[in-house]
This record gives sequence, structure tokens and C-alpha cells, in this order.
Amino acid sequence: MTTFLEPGGDATFDFSLWGSVTGSPTIVSDFVRGNHLRSIRYAPSVSSRTNGLSNCVADAGTRINFGFYIAAFPTGGTAAPFLQIYGASNVIYLTLTNAGVLRATSNGTTQLGNDGPTLSISQFYRITFTQVITSTSVNRFEILVNGIPAISLTNVTLPNIGSTNFQFGNINNVASFDFRISDVYVDNSSSLTDPGNIWVTAKRPNANGLTNGFLVQIGSGGSGYGSGHSPQINERALSTTNGWSTTLLGTTEEYTIEATSAGDIDISRAEIIDYMGWIDAGASGSVTGSIIVGGAVSNVSLTTTITTFTAFAGSKTYPTGGTDIGMISSGSVGTDSLYECGVVVAYIPLAQTRSPYPNHL
Repeated sequence: MTTFLEPGGDATFDFSLWGSVTGSPTIVSDFVRGNHLRSIRYAPSVSSRTNGLSNCVADAGTRINFGFYIAAFPTGGTAAPFLQIYGASNVIYLTLTNAGVLRATSNGTTQLGNDGPTLSISQFYRITFTQVITSTSVNRFEILVNGIPAISLTNVTLPNIGSTNFQFGNINNVASFDFRISDVYVDNSSSLTDPGNIWVTAKRPNANGLTNGFLVQIGSGGSGYGSGHSPQINERALSTTNGWSTTLLGTTEEYTIEATSAGDIDISRAEIIDYMGWIDAGASGSVTGSIIVGGAVSNVSLTTTITTFTAFAGSKTYPTGGTDIGMISSGSVGTDSLYECGVVVAYIPLAQTRSPYPNHL
């Protein structure tokens, strides 16, 4: 089951899909993977970190697949951690030495197991981190680079167990270390295998759905893209200036998203792995509303703080229209508002055995 998806900033041009952000990571367009518009930058000598959603990682089984681009190697130390698995305390890290060697470490510096490959600057790698943890001394980890086994760990000594989340970043604020992240896919498989050449892209709502009952427009602008209510809720960067609201109880507002061939990346010849819907919504009080993803309804807790909510479809079939993404207002008196929404799709390109983009695996 998929537990986290993030294309690398494309969906909202900000960090709304992440659980939390520390310091100052940035959404950039200088080095991107394939046809992506953006990637996430973690800059040198700066505390810049992004954390996944709560409980998207588990000891019982996790695979984290992502695109990794090195703009500059770390200096001033033997290794710089850039991926941390943690719960109440740290569990394990992926680190990069100042010579570009990939390693697993227990505390950011103490190496576990064998050296991985030596990575080069100025190209994207696809890195897969997998784990199954029983105890601090009974465990398995397999790390792959571009689908090739790179580091294998069995029953290493861990400082802690109880993993619940992951974090990307320049974790030790290492001088000169400059890298990008893209196409983040996380699932709860315990197979310790490569999930495949998974990419992640954003798809925007571009037409009304089966029901559009939020009849009060918020703001007077929009993206200028799409028809019906969609220009007010498909803006990038994410905006709370525009949207749609209702005071009617239990009212549905839903949308049709772009076709597989439309938008940022043409995935009409791709194998769909899963997709995630997201809404940015709030209410005039604390109430229970719902998010609609592919026709399935899940409750969300709306408050006066505008919040991004996500839900996974658990489907390998691309949304068919009408009920792709949306929201149902609460059954309580007040105003419920939808500001932005969209869908994020995990897929494997089928048109080629390698990426068509040089140095963008």
C-alpha cells in the first residue's frame, strides 16, 4: 500500500504535501528530472529538511523510492546524512561522503555495512531504500541505485527501532552539500525489493465533476486554466485567495482531472501504480467534512486553519472523470471552503526500458 507521494514540488509549488518542514528548503527549477517543472533543493550550510506524513514508515516494512541529484559534494567532514528514518529517535541514515560514496550510517557518521557506489554530480539517480526491522539487532536493509543492489545490511546494530517517518535534508548543515529531490514514492511493502522505475507527477482539475454544489466563489481571480469551477482551485503556486465555499450541509463539490496525456507529463503509455488526491480546505469552525478521491469518501477534520488533506486511491486505474477529486461539506452549520485540490500519480513509463532523458534515470 502506498503511504506517501510527492512529485518534487510540482503539485503545489510549495511544501503543502509534506508533513512538516524545518529550516529553508526551496522549490526550484534549475535542475529537474525529466519533464518535471520543479524539484526540491536542500542548500549548503543551512538547516533545510522536509518530513513525510506521520506513520508513513514502519518497522514491519517500508520502501522509499526517489530521484536524487547532487549539485555539489559535502565538504568539511567524512559524510553528510541526507535521508533519516526515525520515530521517537533516529533509526538509520543514508549519507554521502565528500568523495561521493553512498553509505548507510547509524548516527549520520558511523558506517553500517559496505560502501555503496560512488555517485557523480550533475545527474539524477533513482535511489530505493528498503527496510524490515524486528529489533535493534535483527533487521534487514537493501539499498539500490538505479535498480541495482548497492548496500545490503543484515542484523546490524541500530541505535533505536520504532520507525514512523522519514526526513530528507542537509541534516547536519554540511558546508557546500547541495542536492535536489524528486519523485518521492513510499509504500509499506516488506519485500526488500526494488518497486521499479517509479516516477510521480501532478495532475490538475480542469473541469467540473458530477456535482458542484459549492456555489459561493471565494475571490475574483483564478488560474485561467480549465472550465467551470476549476480555475479557482487549480492554481500553482497554491493560493487561498480564490476557491469555492458553501453554507449548505453535506454538499458535494467534485472535479474531473486532466487526461493522462495532458498537463506536466504525458503518462498515456505508463503503468499506473497508484494515485493520491489532495484538498486544501477549511471551515468557519471545527467540523467533520470529507475528501473525495476516485469516488471514495474519507472523513477529514476541518478547522479555521486552512489545511491540506490527502487520501490514497489504492488503484492502478487512472481516474475516469466526474468524481476524481473533491470535497463534501460538513453536516454542521457554518461555512466550509475548498481553496485548492489535485491528484498526484505514481507511474512507471512503459515506452522505454530506460528514461528518455539523458542522465535522468
